[in-house]
Amino acid sequence: MRKLLRKQWPLLSVYVLLAISMVLVVFVDFRAGAVLFASSVLWAFVLRFVLSDQAVGLLRIRRRRIDLTVLFALGMLLLVLALIVPHRNL
Repeated sequence: MRKLLRKQWPLLSVYVLLAISMVLVVFVDFRAGAVLFASSVLWAFVLRFVLSDQAVGLLRIRRRRIDLTVLFALGMLLLVLALIVPHRNL
């Protein structure tokens, strides 16, 4: 089990950030959670960019160029949307 955790740490780090962002969205603030959600996708982009195909583990889905393009585009789109949503005062 420890060997699997050590091998899949990039994917687990992204999952941890995603889980924290969901908690923030539900219980604290939508904008902060959405920005952290976008940051976690961008973190996956950075890991995919920096690490080799073997080291990245299950974070590797397709060819490197396709993964990088999709992760960057999705991360930036989510970040822009998170920042332009108007703040609602209750």
